[in-house]
Parts: sequence; C-alpha cells; structure tokens
Amino acid sequence: MILLSASSFRAAAEDFTNAIHAYLQQRVELEKRDVGIVVGIVDEHGSSIVSCGKLDNGTDQAVNGSTVFEIGSVTKTFTALLLQDMIERGEMKLDDPVARYLPKSVRMPTRNGKEITLLQLATHTSGLPDNPDNVDTKSADSPYADYSVEKLYAFLSGYRLTRDPGAKYQYSNLGMGLLGHVIALKAGTNYESLVVDRICRPLKMDSTRITLTPGMKARFAQGHSELNYAVPVMEFGVLAGCGALCSTAHDQLKYVSANLGLTPSTLTPLMEKTQVAHFRLEPDTDIGLAWYISDLHGTQIIWKTGGTGGFRTFIGFDKARRRGVVVLANTEDWDVVYGLGLLLLESEWQSDHRPKETKISNKVYGSYLGQYQRPPDVALVSSNMIPSGIGICREGDRLFAQATGSRSWPVDVLLPPLTIELLPESENRFFERLSGIPMTFSRDTRGKVTGLTVHFQGREFYYEKISDQPPKAPEPLKRPVAIKLAPKLLDACVGHYEVAPDAAYPTGIKLTIWRQGDQLFGQAWGENVLEGAFDMYPESETNFFCKINHMRYTFIKNGQGEVTAVVRSITGLNHEGKKLK
Repeated sequence: MILLSASSFRAAAEDFTNAIHAYLQQRVELEKRDVGIVVGIVDEHGSSIVSCGKLDNGTDQAVNGSTVFEIGSVTKTFTALLLQDMIERGEMKLDDPVARYLPKSVRMPTRNGKEITLLQLATHTSGLPDNPDNVDTKSADSPYADYSVEKLYAFLSGYRLTRDPGAKYQYSNLGMGLLGHVIALKAGTNYESLVVDRICRPLKMDSTRITLTPGMKARFAQGHSELNYAVPVMEFGVLAGCGALCSTAHDQLKYVSANLGLTPSTLTPLMEKTQVAHFRLEPDTDIGLAWYISDLHGTQIIWKTGGTGGFRTFIGFDKARRRGVVVLANTEDWDVVYGLGLLLLESEWQSDHRPKETKISNKVYGSYLGQYQRPPDVALVSSNMIPSGIGICREGDRLFAQATGSRSWPVDVLLPPLTIELLPESENRFFERLSGIPMTFSRDTRGKVTGLTVHFQGREFYYEKISDQPPKAPEPLKRPVAIKLAPKLLDACVGHYEVAPDAAYPTGIKLTIWRQGDQLFGQAWGENVLEGAFDMYPESETNFFCKINHMRYTFIKNGQGEVTAVVRSITGLNHEGKKLK
C-alpha cells in the first residue's frame, strides 16, 4: 500500500515510491521475513509514506502511516532533547555530576575521584553497563517491567566502575534510563509527561506516548520475534527514558522534519545542539546527545536505531540534502530496517535525476546470471574473510542482485542483505531500482560476460565473474516447529551452566534450566545479559529454540547420553556453557 500526503511528491517521483513498495513486498510477501513495514520519507518537496504488510499474522488490517509501533531506543533522542531543553531553561548543565540530581542516600559510582556527568550518560561514556545486574523479572520478554526506583538506587549504590567516566564508549540502556529519571526528578514530574508537554504537543505528535490511548491501542501493531512469533508488549519501569515510547510514521516524520528545520519549530535550535558531536567512536562515526553522526561516503548522516522484543526502528536524516527517512517494522529484523534506512538516504529520489528504464530482450538476461567477486585485499586475506561479491539471478523476465561474501564495503551499503531488482538502461548497463546506482556488465571479444562494474559517487568498483551459477534465492522464512519430548529427555537438559567471560559478556553467563510439566524454561545472568525466564521449545532431542527471540540452544551429550554442555547461539555468535556438577 502506498499513501501519499497532499504535500507529497508528485507523479514525477512516483517511480521511487513504487520502487520502495516493491522492495517491501519482496521482504514481506515473498520472503515472509517481516509481518509489516512502514517507510516514511521527507524532503523540501514534501513527504510520502509507503507500507506493506499487516498489523499481525492472520489479520486483514494493513499497516500504514497511523499504525503505532514500539520505537525502542529512538526514545533516547527524546531524552537527549529533554536534557537540552533543561539546559536552555538554566536548570541543568551538561557537565553537572549526575549525583547532584539524585537523593543524597544514593551513592553514585565514581572512579579515581571522577564523577559521572549528564553528558556522559547522554553519550554512553559513563562507564555504566548496558543493563543493571539486579533485574529480577518474571519474563525475559520484558526485563525492565518490574524495575523500580528502589532497585535502580540499590544498583547504583553498589556498582563499581571498571574504568574512569568519559574514558570509553559503551552503549548503556541503564545510563540513558537514568538520565530520563533525573531529568524528570529535576522537573518535578514524570518522564512521559515531560515528553508529551515539551516535545509532542509543540510538534503536534498526537500518537507518540508510553501509555496508549484507546485510539492508539486500536492501531497498535503486534510485535514479532525474528522467528515471526508474536511477543508481548515491552515495559520499561523506571528506565523509560531508554526505550519506552510508541509512535507512528506520521509522527516520526514530524519529528524528523523539525530536526531538519523543514517545518518551523521552537524546538529546532535545541535539536541542532543535540546533533553536535561529543565523542569519536570510529574513524567515520561520532556520537552527539544520543544521535550518531556518520560519514557515509562523504555524506554526513545523523541517525538512530531502536529495537524491542518485537519491533525495529530507524530514523535518520541528511542535513546537507535536507532529507529524512523513517522505517518502522513489527518484526525483530535489523537487516531491513537499518540497511533500508541508509540505502534510502543515499538514493536518488527525484525522477528527473534517476536513470530511465528501457526495454531489452530478456533473453540477454541469461548471460548475466552468476556470481561476481571483488579481488580480495590484504585485510581480507589476513582475516580469512570471504571477499565481497554480487550474485545475479532471474525470476521470469526480471533480473535481481544480492550481496554475497563478507558484506565488506561497498556491497554492504550498495546492496543490503536482501534481493533487489535491477532495471535495464541499455543492453549492458543496468541500475538498482531503489537507489538508482548504475552497474555495467562487461564482455570479452567473444561476447562472453566477464565482469560487473558498480558506479558509485564518481568511483568504480569492479567485480569479476567467477561462476555462471546464480546464487540460490533466499527461501521464505520457516518458523521452527516444536515437537513433544518425553520428560526424561527434558530432564537430561535440566541443570546449571556457565559460559566463560569474553568481550561480549565481560562477567560470563550463568544459565539455569528447569522443567515445569512438559516444558523447559531457562534464565540467564551476567553483564549485558537481559535477565528473566524464557521458555524453550524442542526441535529435536538436543536442539531447542525460544519464541520470544532468536536464541537457540544446542545440548551436547557424551557417549553415555549425558548432557555435558550447551551452546547458546544468536545471530551467528556461539557461546558454549559447561554443565556444572
């Protein structure tokens, strides 16, 4: 479904919105990896909303610009804006110690005489961990639901910093939740009231709230795990400032437009101050107050992503070209949300600047099918990474491309990790339908296709053809099916497990698994681990999955059939935990 506002792009730009819709259809209807996606774009010419999918599996109600999604950590940009508002009112300063705004009974952690400041909370440089370790929730799908002020204060008073405040970046939901809490304390109200009064009402964002109105509830999308199972609503308790807001594409476009200065608002000068870089994360990325500022091939992009148990969000904008993008999905799918958001910001939007499709014989398509690979560089060879590549395949009279290999640049940006369509500009020259990026196929003197060149921002990237065999098309997502196991087989998995510390989990992971009736349950503890009980469903005697996230567990048995370890897997990362005697 494509919805165009009255002030939106005219017919001259409709091929771009049609291209976005085709892209969403590929992901939602063909590959079935997402339940619903809404995309919003805005620039000086107006705004458009493009959507595909449903509020939930098995329903007929389509998502659109008024559909309500959890926006997760995009909430952090609202918290940062509230901080800047407090500064403008003279009620706070960036370099103020956080302890100044907490009750004297709370012992805010320090190190080497250095106190944590408000700026460090807003830039994830406080030294506080991602999540507190005293979360004691009944369910892992909403770990902060029961997290109270008392628990927050108890954690802060007992925590010991492992490095000086301001020394290093480490993403911290705890830190940003704490920032929202102290701002609300200073203002003498609650976090949601501040957001509504100081941000939503001035921008006429009537569908951005924590507590949903009856009207918002009727438009609320059901969140889904990566395996496409429905998951409960996520609650945040006292840490609301890190991710509790829900919103719509219409509201988020208003927010982005104010950040860009496309619509007049008294908040825009404050927003611009939150976009100023304060800390260097990588050679091409800084962080402002919650916002990330990245150099994307010479273009500065300001952006933020958000995710809860069943939703993914991207908002970003290019101030030089005065354009912004919003992507909302009710499935836990980073690839489509983040990859699509960046690709749209880089794409050519106006039809008079986009390549024109021409008709050629689709018999020519057969010669282009196959796999193409960039010559490996020294870094790739030394790290044993597979060189980046492009696979060309065909569906009827349509030609498609997909990224292969290590996803190293430029493929990870030019070709997101899903199939995209190529349209012919001439017999040898094609362009990616969404972005407009041109690609030229080359032939030898005998007419055989030998390579493919991607033309991007005045540079050329050559891919040599290494095979005439096209890559396999992505298969539609199949949800794992749970089977029934005898109690004795479940009991073999019951016990306590320990995963050794590593970079991802500095204190390691402690895992307890127990049986209740004919169902296994688990709970994990450790730094950067979201705690709370989760259910485990068997696919076989040794392989289990969780419906609320994409975590999988594989139990390892010895020759006597005894379980000795479990492998905890998520997004390609495996952590083996030894079973304790």
